[in-house]
Amino acid sequence: MIRKNDTRSTGSFMTHPDFARAVEHVTTDAVRDTLIDLVDIPSATGNELAMARYLVERMRRAGLDTDLQLVDADRPNAVGDLRGSGTGTNPLFPGHMDTSYSGSEDYRDGPGFKPKAVHKDGWIWGLGANNMKSGLAAALVAVEAIVKAGIKMAGDVSFAAVVGEIEKAPVEEFQGVEYSGYGTGSKHLVTHGITADYAVLVEPTGLRISIANMGCIWLRITVHGTVAHSALASRPGTVNAIALMHALQADLMEWARAYEQRHQFMGECPNVTIAAIRGGAPWRLSRNPHECSLYLDIRTVPGQSIEGIKRELRGLLRSFAQRTGTPEPTLDLYVTDPPTLIDESLPVVAALGKAQSAEMGERPQSIIRRPGADAVHFTAYGVPCVVFGPGGRLHPDARGGVMHALGEHVLIDDVVTAAKIYLRVALDLCCRAAPGS
Repeated sequence: MIRKNDTRSTGSFMTHPDFARAVEHVTTDAVRDTLIDLVDIPSATGNELAMARYLVERMRRAGLDTDLQLVDADRPNAVGDLRGSGTGTNPLFPGHMDTSYSGSEDYRDGPGFKPKAVHKDGWIWGLGANNMKSGLAAALVAVEAIVKAGIKMAGDVSFAAVVGEIEKAPVEEFQGVEYSGYGTGSKHLVTHGITADYAVLVEPTGLRISIANMGCIWLRITVHGTVAHSALASRPGTVNAIALMHALQADLMEWARAYEQRHQFMGECPNVTIAAIRGGAPWRLSRNPHECSLYLDIRTVPGQSIEGIKRELRGLLRSFAQRTGTPEPTLDLYVTDPPTLIDESLPVVAALGKAQSAEMGERPQSIIRRPGADAVHFTAYGVPCVVFGPGGRLHPDARGGVMHALGEHVLIDDVVTAAKIYLRVALDLCCRAAPGS
């Protein structure tokens, strides 16, 4: 069944005739057991192979065409395609396999930080349960439900679990695949044959539709001092690089406050974080620190440019140098992940809004996500990407806390709801005529 692209309001949503037959396979048991399986497979950044193999084997058994798309040695994306007749709209449901931590950190304790699922009172605790194995489990069960129901579609449905999304990057001596994040897998995916008309990224959004995502810049600012013995550091003309950076930090924080107030998008303001600082030699305190570096994480919103921010900072650094009589501090960039925004009238957003309304009784206002996400890469390479997923809801006993401090957890009912919404979206889009037809 083919129908023309439809961007009607959520109130006019019509359920696909085969939905009832397919949704019988989206059960709490299926979703819970899938999520437990995924959490129980360690998949830190750079170590995603075992999870990729699990997903590909499971999709193969379901009847999908599968591929382990190699990104680095022993580091593949897991891809599955459910082929339609080739005449409809093709949606892609991507998500990342790597987890925010490895599970071995001595400063992260408790079940929410370990790659071992704990099921208690309708919640799953465990590393990756929130970000974002819950979304992957929901999307996988939804695609499997279409196969189990024997539904034939016009469009192709694709599922892709990618490596290297977590906000990590090779910086200075920190090199290797364990630091290779920030879209490594998704950029490889869309530039090596995996395409679609639209993508629904299954990142955690608290079951809200995200049509925009903040960008991010990682940069280093370095000041230089005098090479001298600490016993002689009080002599005139000796510059302590750490003390100089302390003065510069005050200027940077004044700039950051103004920066955050100047920029606003969809009710959110970007922020600037002093994320690291390095200076001096702990093993040789008898030397005056001759170099100090400060590292900033700068969030951006649609409409901003990386070059504009660089020019602002260069101006600040020049002024600081003139005021202090020191050389201009150097500025080096490591990550330049731009912000992204898609048109809310796109069929994929309309389909998602209708599905959300049908399952949840309402379609809340769209949001902009603050953390980095692969949506920017899909959209940049011609696959408009909306973000929607379970995760983000805090346990009732954790009021006032944050997920990264409490440990990852997710409400199973939210994952089931997400799976049903993904199912509706897949059936809706695959029955639409291809864009432009």
